[in-house]
Amino acid sequence: MDGQTAVLIGTRQCCRRLEQQLNLMARRPATVGWVVLDRDDPDPPGDGDEPILGDLVALESVIARTQPSIAIVNFPAVMAELITSIRTRLRRLGVPDRFMPTLEDQVAGVGPRTHLEIDHAALLNRSARHFEETAVRELVAGRRVLITGAGGSIGSELARQVSRFSPDELLLVERSENALFEVDRQIAQFDPDLPRRAILHDIVDAEATAEILQLERPDIVFHAAAHKHVPMMEDHPGAALDNNLFGTKSIADAAAEAGCDRFVMISTDKAVNPVSIMGATKRLAELYVQHMNRTTETGFSMVRFGNVLGSSGSVLDVWSRQLADGGPVTVTDPEMTRYFMTMPEAASLVIQAGAIYDPHCPAGEVFLLDMGEPVRIVDLARRFIEQHGLQPILPGERTSVDDPGCVNVLYTGARPGEKLFEELAFDSEAMQPTRHPDIMIWQLESPEPDQIEAMLDRLEPLRTSRQVELVAGAIRDVLPEMRSAACAA
Repeated sequence: MDGQTAVLIGTRQCCRRLEQQLNLMARRPATVGWVVLDRDDPDPPGDGDEPILGDLVALESVIARTQPSIAIVNFPAVMAELITSIRTRLRRLGVPDRFMPTLEDQVAGVGPRTHLEIDHAALLNRSARHFEETAVRELVAGRRVLITGAGGSIGSELARQVSRFSPDELLLVERSENALFEVDRQIAQFDPDLPRRAILHDIVDAEATAEILQLERPDIVFHAAAHKHVPMMEDHPGAALDNNLFGTKSIADAAAEAGCDRFVMISTDKAVNPVSIMGATKRLAELYVQHMNRTTETGFSMVRFGNVLGSSGSVLDVWSRQLADGGPVTVTDPEMTRYFMTMPEAASLVIQAGAIYDPHCPAGEVFLLDMGEPVRIVDLARRFIEQHGLQPILPGERTSVDDPGCVNVLYTGARPGEKLFEELAFDSEAMQPTRHPDIMIWQLESPEPDQIEAMLDRLEPLRTSRQVELVAGAIRDVLPEMRSAACAA
């Protein structure tokens, strides 16, 4: 740490103690001074010669004047919102920061805060969903469970939850090497004795997929692998077809041929009256899964839900990076709403929906998870910013431009393929309750085999095509509900 300079930020007492601790270090940064909670606070009294540069209101000007190499933040852990606000301001200024717990917190076992734990339930303004452990244990215990897309946000959460209920073996299928390594490491850390296999594989390869399932013989398949980013799939409809439809066909065919008992596909609210390529290709995959339930011995079903908070590439990821860059936080439209669920909720309800499956339903079931009321994105952004100890400023609201505790919210307009609101089922379809209070069933008619054959024949040659309009037009042709939604829009 030779050559480094540090500014200490905390209460007067915390800065005093921290300075004393630093003085005991053989190699330490040179202290340029303190930024204290309240410069005029006389309690506890100091020796009158303390290097106080200013209080928190003057943080930006102190940093500009002293140009420290590092900032060391030292407040009691109960001041979490203030700590987070200070660290956000320091990131805006480009100053690396470290948090030091107070001596009292260290004795009490309260560790350093390395990042803000976002309260997802508070963001959604509702309580967590009900979890039936008995039903999950009956489904999973003693059985071989395979998860596609196991390194993704939902896939990895499924893996963590399944591992708690003593499966005979857990098979993790993922095409990203790093993501597979990480989920495998997490499961090994949680339960090193759990039999498991990490399988580096892309399910789009139908021949290899069939070979893997013939070798592994899973009892249950949770199919989470998919392309999900709406604007990107508008530009790459061939890739969406290849992964979302034909990847689903590949793993579904392999599951049936291997004699799997249960297959659960994770779908999306964007498959309802789809206007986007992503939503349309997921709807096509749903149709194929319905067809497989009608024509094979394997029990096929689908689980449909909305956006998942905290998933990779989700809005919280984007906003976190925007806050770290000093803002603004972007929202597409002030009226845009979405259904949201936390990752643990989504994964647990997917597993529970698999346990509820009715083998006597010939059409295949679409399970709809109770997502609560749709949430306005701008309200979510407001609560997210407030959880960081900052004040959101919406367009038209006035504030001082120099106020370091404020973050502007900027409206950017809806992106290609986005609706202002999403649906979970067709309005005309009646929902049926299940034994789980948060899971409903939408029982729909199964497509005719010749419809599925025509769909595959038309789309198969286009799955690697780069001709955006050609592929998008073919998808609209085979999916009447997409044409209807486009006309309605």
